[in-house]
Amino acid sequence: MPSPRRIPLRSAVRAWVYDRVIAGMTADWYRNVLARLPDGARLLDVGIGTGEALARCADVVRAKQLAVTGLDIDRDYLARCRSALERAGLSDRVSPVLGSVYDHRGGPYDAVYFSASLMLLPDPAAAIAHVASLLSPQGRLYSTQTFHHRRSPLLEWAKPLAQHVTTIHFGRVTYEHEFRKAFADAGVEIEELTTMHSTRRSSYRLAVARVPDAA
Repeated sequence: MPSPRRIPLRSAVRAWVYDRVIAGMTADWYRNVLARLPDGARLLDVGIGTGEALARCADVVRAKQLAVTGLDIDRDYLARCRSALERAGLSDRVSPVLGSVYDHRGGPYDAVYFSASLMLLPDPAAAIAHVASLLSPQGRLYSTQTFHHRRSPLLEWAKPLAQHVTTIHFGRVTYEHEFRKAFADAGVEIEELTTMHSTRRSSYRLAVARVPDAA
């Protein structure tokens, strides 16, 4: 059994690796999404992680007076998240919550955001359907995601394996048709799919979706 001294060190290392690998890239994604929200919006951030990406957008959160509920299932990440939010002066704007998206009962929210977290989930369609039920009538669901243009068996094998090396869950290789199917199965309509950056093999995209009966 690990000694009490080793547990905090392991937790700190996991969170540090997450920030170095993930936060730098996703901070720009957050800024793209936050820029679209109306002033005073209530946002559910599904998979807030260490909070570092959101903290780097503190100027937007404060300027727009956003109220953010940051959901995550990882205690290590949330411990670092609270520290990051405090340093960024966002403790009064962002509330980190330990819990599963499938069990969350908050809201109503003006927006829900999955920052590369949607396709990590065991049942993306169920998650979409659930958070859609927590949206206000004018609410929108946002998701940023990496898409691979062609099937890559090597990446399909290597991506889950990377979790054992980095301690970060990168999920599976995602293709556009699988992403669109998750929304269709949830009965939620993708009204925009914007490419933020593209390479020969993959692209980073922002999806905006709505419940069809909503205005």
